[in-house]
Amino acid sequence: MQHMSRLDPATARERLIAHRERRRAAGRVLVTTDLPGDLVALVDQTKEERGASARAAIIEEALRFYFEQKQRA
Repeated sequence: MQHMSRLDPATARERLIAHRERRRAAGRVLVTTDLPGDLVALVDQTKEERGASARAAIIEEALRFYFEQKQRA
């Protein structure tokens, strides 16, 4: 069985930059923050339960729910 070779650092960087540019063009904004470990554990548990591929989808849904509830109050 052949193993996929790793990208050289320059190629990996170029691909990451292109990925981020596509995301920005689609109206996405990269947000970085630190969270308490217990909250991250809940996000990860929900991610696994729903079969999500990343935490971002769970966090986005939680934020939308929070703001929708706030608007109703």
